[in-house]
Amino acid sequence: MKRILSMPMLIMIVIVLIVGCGTQKQDRYANDIVIADKGNNHLTGDSVRDKVTDIILWRPSADDFESEWYRKGVEAFNEANKGKIHVTIEVITRGDSFAYEDRVNVAAASGGLPDVLAVDGPNISNYAFSNILVPLDPFFEKEELTDFVSSIIDQGTYSDKLYALGICESTVVLFYNKKLLSAARIQPPTTLENAWTWEEFYEVSKELTRNGVYGTNLINDQGEWMTYCFEQFWISNNVDIISENGVTTTGYLNSPAGIEAAAFLQKMAQEKLFNIKPTPTEFEEGKAATKLGGPWNITRFEAYPDLEWGVTYFPYKLVKTSPSGSWALGISGNSKHPYKAAEVIKVLTNKSNAIAYSKASNMPASRKSAYEAIPEYDKLPLRILKEQVTQTANLRPRTPIYPILTKKFAEVLNDIMMGADVKRELDNMAKEIDNEYKHYYSTNQ
Repeated sequence: MKRILSMPMLIMIVIVLIVGCGTQKQDRYANDIVIADKGNNHLTGDSVRDKVTDIILWRPSADDFESEWYRKGVEAFNEANKGKIHVTIEVITRGDSFAYEDRVNVAAASGGLPDVLAVDGPNISNYAFSNILVPLDPFFEKEELTDFVSSIIDQGTYSDKLYALGICESTVVLFYNKKLLSAARIQPPTTLENAWTWEEFYEVSKELTRNGVYGTNLINDQGEWMTYCFEQFWISNNVDIISENGVTTTGYLNSPAGIEAAAFLQKMAQEKLFNIKPTPTEFEEGKAATKLGGPWNITRFEAYPDLEWGVTYFPYKLVKTSPSGSWALGISGNSKHPYKAAEVIKVLTNKSNAIAYSKASNMPASRKSAYEAIPEYDKLPLRILKEQVTQTANLRPRTPIYPILTKKFAEVLNDIMMGADVKRELDNMAKEIDNEYKHYYSTNQ
């Protein structure tokens, strides 16, 4: 009987194969830089030739607005660099929450990565550790990076080197149904100073759970959302799910503060204040009074003209916090044209494209100057998004074990919401993740 490898084991095998080839990749990459320095030309430095250089960019399937943004950005780049560089986008279908990442891992093991790779922010550390991405520092002057919001630079940095730049920022706010809250005489906060605490959020949700309507909607999906959103409950309780250096979860994930965070979410689930398996449009259809969600929902709300919605802040315990991080662009370790790949990234993340993406998606901009060009961010509801990005944003863990950590966290937190013993689940997860880290990562740090 053939043995079927589990996904975590496949990831481990991929990492071993990639890291084992790391020296060879870095040697080739170093030679490219020397040639580029001699040529003193970013567009022709990695190889001087007359023919057009083809650059391949991978990205996951996404909403129509994002596909259109990529199409316009790449078409403009190709026209401006006609006869020199031609970019082709390859869209990888996301059959489930981690299908794109699985495709990247398989391609990395076979040396089949594209030149430019779209990567979800928290995976940057793993891709950097595994040489799936190469540093961007040789291709960017420091002054070229000063306009990016600090969280974008932090997200893209691993071991003091920059590996990727976000095309936007993100956050999670609490959307609310104005009619339902007005009927219950509940007035949501409009200033960060007055943001709801956990206890206030719990009481509001309890009050709004009536007549077949859930008080809130917390589950966007059972995959990456679980870490993206709910890690913040640990951070808000003045701890995190892993140590700051990304090495250990014991004493963090399962600390007393961590247990309290998980128990709070379990309490809301067990009291049926939110639906553990909601329909995708539960809030839009008036079946949930509030919803923790990202700015991407705003565009989707347009399909529901009867929905009167508002925005307030992410609830907190001890520390005001909010999710952060976005999809970013980096150069793969397989690219033979890193300088030209870097030029593609520079254009797609420039100010005009940052503004275009933010206007099309309502996602917070990745560049400071973009906010100055979008006056809507100075008034409600977008003002709250801007305030969270600039004042309360906290990234997901920067650790090479993140792909395994986030899958396990989603699984465990779902079990806890279903009623599993909180301490036992967190203790077991902490032990498992720490053992995985020691076995596969600690000797390579």
